[in-house]
Amino acid sequence: MNNKIKYILPLIAGGLLSLSSCTRDFGDINRNPLNPNLEDLNKDNILGSAYLPDLQYHVVWTATEGTDAVNNYQVLNNLTAESWIGYHAPRDAKWPSRNLTQFYFDVGWNNGGFSGTMGAMNPWLQTKKIAMDGEVKNEEVFSIAQICKIFTIQKATDMFGAIPYSKVGNGSFNVPYDSQEDVYKSFFTELSEAVDVLYAASGRTLVVKDYVYEGNASQWAKLGNSLMLRLAMRVRYAAPELAKTYAQKAATHPAGLIDQVADQAQIDEKSGVRAKNSLYVIANSYDDTRLGATMQCYLRGYEDPRAEKYFTGDLSIAVPPAIPSTARQYDKAAKPRVEEFDPSVWMTAAEVAFLKAEAALVGYIPGNAEQYYKQGIQLSFAQWGLSSEEATAYMESTKQPAAFQDKINANYSQSAPSTITPKWDNSADEEVKLERIITQKYLAIYPNGQEAWSEWRRTGYPRLLRPLSNISNFGVVTSDGYKDGVRRWPYPQSELTQNKDNVQEAINKYLGGNNMANINVWWDAKPKN
Repeated sequence: MNNKIKYILPLIAGGLLSLSSCTRDFGDINRNPLNPNLEDLNKDNILGSAYLPDLQYHVVWTATEGTDAVNNYQVLNNLTAESWIGYHAPRDAKWPSRNLTQFYFDVGWNNGGFSGTMGAMNPWLQTKKIAMDGEVKNEEVFSIAQICKIFTIQKATDMFGAIPYSKVGNGSFNVPYDSQEDVYKSFFTELSEAVDVLYAASGRTLVVKDYVYEGNASQWAKLGNSLMLRLAMRVRYAAPELAKTYAQKAATHPAGLIDQVADQAQIDEKSGVRAKNSLYVIANSYDDTRLGATMQCYLRGYEDPRAEKYFTGDLSIAVPPAIPSTARQYDKAAKPRVEEFDPSVWMTAAEVAFLKAEAALVGYIPGNAEQYYKQGIQLSFAQWGLSSEEATAYMESTKQPAAFQDKINANYSQSAPSTITPKWDNSADEEVKLERIITQKYLAIYPNGQEAWSEWRRTGYPRLLRPLSNISNFGVVTSDGYKDGVRRWPYPQSELTQNKDNVQEAINKYLGGNNMANINVWWDAKPKN
């Protein structure tokens, strides 16, 4: 939580206590303007949004002084999803016998994966209590909190499957689990309500402690719709009618979607907070992460001009997936190009364009899939300061991903993961078009490993290099680059101890009795041969 807020809350409490000495007859006359009452505080959103920064920091673990955000980011993103999807890789197997990049789920790290995402419920509950459960309601602040909560809890359910959700806040550690299907349906309902509230406030700048849009209600409404579209496409193989309903709802809502770079959701210095970028710390202070080989294959094969925007150093050296060596052999591999206070990005306009491309491809929304696909490339290039001419040349390219040539260990070299090209082919079948869309989305949303990993599980794309090793203690089947691999995080020991009966019921009901990492979550329903 922001330190300033920690200091504000006791002052607020003191101010409220001092008001008790005012007489009823002369309440308005005797009121000290420096000691506002609860109604005043909620009018100005000071109290209602006090916990909002803490909630926002959970979406992409963002470091401020005195927090453990970087370590949470490293476990929840860098050593897991970012590595499993091939964006990054550690320069060596630094954590022998308990390395998540080799699919071994350490007890402590697994506990952290659960608490690091589900922990967002704490500031959300506090916001709900202040903004909605008292006599004075603040629907706008609560609607922003709903969107922030869903951004984070989406990751939790995508990681684990069924989670505690609807009964969280019942005052007990023994919280029942909701199925992932029910969690997603709740997301859709909550987002619909939040977007409507914020759209009604369009044109207003809310006085709220908001590090993303500084209280711009219109932008929050667009973000809510964009998140709804992401979730709709996530469930399309498991519940196509549900997906279609909410894809259409998101795309046709008058609030609109994020469709320009200026509207993308991120925490940066413009809001007055100097929050360290966690990936910067991992790449530089920790010196723990390098360019992943799969990402290198696509960037080098396509001669992608974003390569030098994403990475610095020798781009000809990358780290293969799941390296078994504990020797520091890959020190000279390229590093992420990120500055200490670079934005922590939640969602980009390019991602939304690629979501629309897939939705149009399968007939969920009107429009042309090719047009949205090209729009996604243009927006991604613009986001990284590249010209529209460069984007046009790129999207007409017939280049293919490169083979991986390991300069350190020749035995680790592999053939190219795919033959897909950037150039759209309208004569191709739907599956090839889908691979093209998801592959370009993968390149555009870098370094959002959580989202890329979920999309790979859902679709099988982009095609990945094969991992070199597998020491899984939870049944992970070595991937061929299209299927298998890590399908979910196992429930942690902390939950199995504190919430045993409810966890076991969820395991039996939704996972066939096996708390393993090779079991598909509900939305992971596409047949893969």
